[in-house]
Amino acid sequence: MSAALLAAGESTIGPTLALIVGAGMAAQWLAWRTQVPSIVALLLAGLLLGPVTGVIDPDQLLGGTLFPLVSLSVALILFEGGLDLPPRELRNTGTVVRRLISVGAVVTFLVGWYASREIIGISNQSAIVLGAVLVVTGPTVVGPLLRFVRPSGTTGPILRAEGVLIDPIGATAALLAFEIVLLEDANEAILKVAGIMGLTLLAGAGIGIAAAFVLDEALRRFLIPDQLTVPVTFAFVVATFVAANEVQEESGLLTVTVLGMYLARRDSSTIRHVLEFSESLRTLLISTLFILLAARIEAEALREVLLPALGFIAVLVLVGRPLTVLVSTVRTSLSWRERLFLTTMAPRGIVAAAVSAIFAIRLEEEMIPDADQIVPIVFLVIIGTIVVYGFLAGPAARVLGLAEAQADGVLIAGAHATSRGLALQLKEHGIRTLLVDTDPYNVTRSISMGLSARRLSVLAENAAHDLDLRGIGRLLAFTSNDEVNALATARFARVFGRREVFQLSPTKRRSGEAGVPAEYLGRQIGINGLTYSTLDERARQGWKVRSAHVDATIQIAVDDDVFVPMVRLIDDRMAFLCRNDAVPVDGIVIGLASPSLQRQLDNEERERADVADVDQPADEADAIAESERDRAAAKPSPEPASSDLESSPDPA
Repeated sequence: MSAALLAAGESTIGPTLALIVGAGMAAQWLAWRTQVPSIVALLLAGLLLGPVTGVIDPDQLLGGTLFPLVSLSVALILFEGGLDLPPRELRNTGTVVRRLISVGAVVTFLVGWYASREIIGISNQSAIVLGAVLVVTGPTVVGPLLRFVRPSGTTGPILRAEGVLIDPIGATAALLAFEIVLLEDANEAILKVAGIMGLTLLAGAGIGIAAAFVLDEALRRFLIPDQLTVPVTFAFVVATFVAANEVQEESGLLTVTVLGMYLARRDSSTIRHVLEFSESLRTLLISTLFILLAARIEAEALREVLLPALGFIAVLVLVGRPLTVLVSTVRTSLSWRERLFLTTMAPRGIVAAAVSAIFAIRLEEEMIPDADQIVPIVFLVIIGTIVVYGFLAGPAARVLGLAEAQADGVLIAGAHATSRGLALQLKEHGIRTLLVDTDPYNVTRSISMGLSARRLSVLAENAAHDLDLRGIGRLLAFTSNDEVNALATARFARVFGRREVFQLSPTKRRSGEAGVPAEYLGRQIGINGLTYSTLDERARQGWKVRSAHVDATIQIAVDDDVFVPMVRLIDDRMAFLCRNDAVPVDGIVIGLASPSLQRQLDNEERERADVADVDQPADEADAIAESERDRAAAKPSPEPASSDLESSPDPA
């Protein structure tokens, strides 16, 4: 009998887990297509599969292993967040970030505690724990929103650092709140808090730094083979997380964050490989966790707290966050626009969901009143803050001048003559461009032509952070060096996505093979491919970048190989034309034109101008002639020449 039950359970676990993963990826894809925050889609998927339809019951599916798996998954997510937090960002934003995660966290806790008690009406003990849980924001929701908005200045790094560092602090705050509400003696509570904080710092920071040092030395001395780098790194993450939690509960999140931040100091290909794998794993974990945790919510519990929770969310958004930013940015160098934008970004994420679920169960075991309302309130806060900030942050950044409405602009690596010609044509059609080059002449020449340009290597360590990428959503690697182009597309694929990084085709070598393997290349511009050697040769022959409406002339020019189309524009929306793309049949096309085609296009433009003059309506022509006569009549007659001479100033 037991064997039959075990077999039946195994037969349902596999399909259910497949359904969860599939639903998570479908929600992520749908969010990408519709440009809505992915967390909203994941939460809705979890609610649909859980309380609405009852297809998934996480407690029955995973039993007692649910919350250990949730905690471990959160640890891996925070490790990735720490790994993706460059030390330079912390140096530039340290003061504001330190205030946000300290005095700002206290303000958030006080507002959350008081509002939940007065507006929702839960017990004081549950309100204290709820206020501590809602201190967190989290990189899992802040990161995607920042990638979507792409604000300029230091606001992005500040919000990213706050999201990473506040999570372990919030988890520790929740533990402190839980211990405090169970104690009646004030002196005992003070000693308990001091002990927990001391052990958390000792276990979290101490074990994290020690493990990071050992792992860093092993990687630096090549004691770990390449094929084991990622598995061994994650083994360290799991081991340090468990070890820290054994010393002090909930200190493991601090440990893995410290571990990630320590390794972020290493600028090596090994760490980048770990980071690339971590990002993919993070997406999978977030998708699965949100669906599992949302599926645990009971529909009745959500309905009971829905209306008061709306008022509670309004207080957090309109009072809590502005106060937090206000006290954290006093006497700092941030402009009022940057401070105002910081108030529009404080969504809650997976850590709040996981920590609230864990401590709610423990409060229920201690018979604390209203403990069962913590989880539905937190999930409504997650949904509400993501919706509010998700739809508010973008417009707010644009109104404040910290972001552009559309990221259609192009970052062009290489500011040679052809790059400048392309940038000028794009600028004429309202497409923003930014050229970067290490040659001072190219940069100076670009600026003198009215173009935005920076003297900077596109491969510089902090290029993506140093450049003003407002309105920029694509990279075109247009340099003479094939390796630089390939590395640039690889570097900026993490900023813009692989779909939006383009480059010249690598030059064929004598053996007939390209100098850079295809697996390392971005999307190659030009419907037949376009190398720098071809670009340079045709520029010497007098070819220039021109734009024209797609018509029979352009179609014939492409067939005769006297025009190389590179960009297509329809309604001021641009798209690069890449290898194997079809020749455009409408819209405007920008490309390299031969001298003969340039003359033909100039002649056609003159003919169209002449026809427009000839076809000018008679009444309009008469009106213009009459206006000219009126102006001539009103003009005063010139004085005699002698008078002019007499009235002119002395030459001396």
